[in-house]
Amino acid sequence: MAQAGAIAVGIALLAAAGLCWSGRWRRWARIAVLPAVPITLAPGLGLCLVLTGIGGLVPAGVGGAFYALALLAATAGIVLALWEPDWWGPDWFRQRDRAFDLSVPINAAIASSVRSELGAGSSEAVVRARLGQEPLARWRAHLVTDYHERPSAMQRIGVVRGHLLLYPEAIAFAADAGEDRMRGAPVVDVVPAGRLIAARRVSAGTRPDGGTRPAPDLPSRVMPRIRLDTVDGPRVFETASAGRKVREIEELYLGGREPAPAR
Repeated sequence: MAQAGAIAVGIALLAAAGLCWSGRWRRWARIAVLPAVPITLAPGLGLCLVLTGIGGLVPAGVGGAFYALALLAATAGIVLALWEPDWWGPDWFRQRDRAFDLSVPINAAIASSVRSELGAGSSEAVVRARLGQEPLARWRAHLVTDYHERPSAMQRIGVVRGHLLLYPEAIAFAADAGEDRMRGAPVVDVVPAGRLIAARRVSAGTRPDGGTRPAPDLPSRVMPRIRLDTVDGPRVFETASAGRKVREIEELYLGGREPAPAR
């Protein structure tokens, strides 16, 4: 019966709103856009559905009053959600930290959409200005690193997204535009060809120190990686078709000689 379904959904919304109001679930309050929805719109719609369901079960003369109250509840929820008055909500909600929290995915997505490109200061522009020519190849690849923090939920833990640019004299990594926007500075790593010792395909999850750690996300569990052993220490990049790319690197920079043992 439709009325019973409306009542059940309404009760579920009211229960969720109660959980949010009590503070037993608080993560929703860190959302920057319309943070009060769970304690305004949710209970308003929940009450609206419950009253509408009851209105459909009682005699028509009485049902009209329930429908009017349902409309009033929904309207109040919408107004409070859009208005967000300072006096509304439990103490912990009114006294919460209102700083823009970039660890919340929706907040990070909003920030990424409004931040400006770095232009001439972008990672790839820096590489191209330094090496002064078009690369021989440009591969989608991500730098595996312990030295670059995760500025927002848009970034992966221990990984900087970007591209490998292959030049006759060097292999360069440049972070992509999304990373540049959120980090506010370029991330570049240039390996001169003469300092490259070996290139190897390594398993998913491999870190520059040669070890592995519990993978924080799905790509880290399944995507193969390339390890470049250099005079200055190893670099690891996550990329598709890692085996083929290793062979191309060996042909371009190692002249087909046997790779040296990894250090």
